[in-house]
Amino acid sequence: MSSLRIRVELNRGRHGMPLGKLVEVTEQTVRFLALFSRDMGVADSASRWVAERFENGSVDFDCRYTEDIEDSTATRCRQGFHAVFGNDYSVSDVAVFIRPETRRQYARIARPIDPDEVIVFGLYSNGNPQPSDVFELTKDKAREVEVPQADLRVSYGEVQGLAHAFFKEVERPYLKVRELSTQELVNCFFSKDLYRNAVAVLADPDAVVFVEGWTTASAETGLVTEIEVADFRLAPEFKESVYRSGLGGLPDFTGAQETTDYIREVRG
Repeated sequence: MSSLRIRVELNRGRHGMPLGKLVEVTEQTVRFLALFSRDMGVADSASRWVAERFENGSVDFDCRYTEDIEDSTATRCRQGFHAVFGNDYSVSDVAVFIRPETRRQYARIARPIDPDEVIVFGLYSNGNPQPSDVFELTKDKAREVEVPQADLRVSYGEVQGLAHAFFKEVERPYLKVRELSTQELVNCFFSKDLYRNAVAVLADPDAVVFVEGWTTASAETGLVTEIEVADFRLAPEFKESVYRSGLGGLPDFTGAQETTDYIREVRG
């Protein structure tokens, strides 16, 4: 098991720090640590991060995660901190976990400070008494780090859900569908030639509808917000008799291996 700890130095080169500014910087830092923890797969409660080892002069202290974590998780967290603090996302295995909002939150830590002021973050290796890497955050660096609001991603795909509402007396008629897996509402815009198809999916209020077309999703959350519909269709009705009629239809599919052993192997 490993410990996770970073060093924070505020108002470097100066003595003390105005209390209001200290509160703002601290609040933004806590929010960043919560988002970062979530990205790295560890509990994100702010109460799990404690400040300790305060020093005089500028406001220096350690932020320590109070619970021991698996060595592999601690390594991933240190790589993640290195990526955010250094604005270096070349380690793709780690970079993929760090959301744009986490990067933006790190940049927000610099909002309350003066243009010539520096915040320093030190990254400890496990067990070392001093940080092995040190990174500076200024207002200029924050502008480099901060990710602009994510663009929308467009791709061809499908959503599955329940018809929620129908809007026809608008410039672009659309159907709102509540997506099954996320419970989010998706605006499904359709052309006039698909009007009858859109109406047909309303016949059964409990029916699941498949909506196919060009989807628009948030790059930040990955959630589909709207779709330009190419086709509406109802999910086929589940019939137990049809389901059972297919059981045993491929008796030699697993060869000499028992079906239960095969399923267990496939599921890991």
